Amino acid sequence: MRNPVLVARTRQRLLTLQARNMTSAEQVTRSGGPVVSMTSFGERIATAHLALESIARGTARPSRLILWLDDASTVANPTPGLQRLIARGAEVLHTEDDGPHKKYYPYVQSIPVHRVPLVTADDDWLFPRRWLETLMSVHRTDQSTNTTHRARRIEMHGGIVAPYIDWKRIAAGPPSARHLATGGWGHVMVPKMLEALRDRRSEFRKSAPRADDIWLHRVAVETGTSPKSVGIYDHRQILHMPIGNGPTLASTNVDEAGNDHQVRSAWTSDVLRAITTEPAVSR
Repeated sequence: MRNPVLVARTRQRLLTLQARNMTSAEQVTRSGGPVVSMTSFGERIATAHLALESIARGTARPSRLILWLDDASTVANPTPGLQRLIARGAEVLHTEDDGPHKKYYPYVQSIPVHRVPLVTADDDWLFPRRWLETLMSVHRTDQSTNTTHRARRIEMHGGIVAPYIDWKRIAAGPPSARHLATGGWGHVMVPKMLEALRDRRSEFRKSAPRADDIWLHRVAVETGTSPKSVGIYDHRQILHMPIGNGPTLASTNVDEAGNDHQVRSAWTSDVLRAITTEPAVSR
């Protein structure tokens, strides 16, 4: 059963965001910020504007705010909430159906030279006003590595990678190959990482088609951009937006047939060596 306080807080936040979406004329972007990108699908598209609106009302704004959809009809005829965001500077763009990889893949392929960090997030969360500000503030302490609001520590059993379900969430932590960014709450990827993702093109389709976090961690380790974790927010500040009754991506990935299978498929011996030989450091 969900915490009734969080239920009430979520309901109030939704009402506030919906009212803002219907009345605000304020631009959702500002020059000088990172690009923020997310994707949505199915019934979730009807509420995606609220996740975007929570970012748009932040103390820091992105230079671009993009929603990628594989539904061409919705791109051509967006929902009223998305139409109002588009009028204020958001972008709703069409892409192929690459599952969770849609949140970053079409963007990295669209830029010939990457100079601006990309921030990805999921469409079923409502973000606090300082979400982007705090993420980028920590990012600026070391702009050579990626940054995430939330991560898991890759656990070891007898010198080998343990099942994903045993990987513990960490609060804050420095850059480490043992820290896997769980990107739903916000994941900053640096230009070096974006260039590598662009050059690998659609390689993820064979090795990790449904586990973007697993694929992104491989590329982060290979490029020396493994993430540091901010770790200041929890479920009281980043609120989950309940959408329908179907399975979530997380529920289908956190099992033997999901992330564990894709770890074995995606992570090379060199990546596994880098992970297993690095101490688990967190603070």
